[in-house]
Amino acid sequence: MSFATERAADEAAARASGDRPLTAQAVGRAALAATRSRERAGLSLLAAGAVTGPVPARVKALLTQAPARRIAPALLAMALLCTTAATSSLAGAIILHRSVEIAQGEHPAD
Repeated sequence: MSFATERAADEAAARASGDRPLTAQAVGRAALAATRSRERAGLSLLAAGAVTGPVPARVKALLTQAPARRIAPALLAMALLCTTAATSSLAGAIILHRSVEIAQGEHPAD
């Protein structure tokens, strides 16, 4: 989950800056800076995190072509969700209306 979150943040930064290689360089430098600060604090076991963890994969992904934005599936899913909710609400209103008519002693129109 955290890798996906970091990748999404990387892509957002790359879109905002308009320069993917610059963003990749910034991610790499930030990882190295964090590693150096950990070394100073005496946490040398974590020092390899900048070269063996998810950082190289993030930098590699930023150095490739940007992924295509797929908005059509998201819009289709949203439309399907809204249609389902509207249909369910309408069915509930019809059932409620018929129940009220029966409770008032009227015969529901069939």
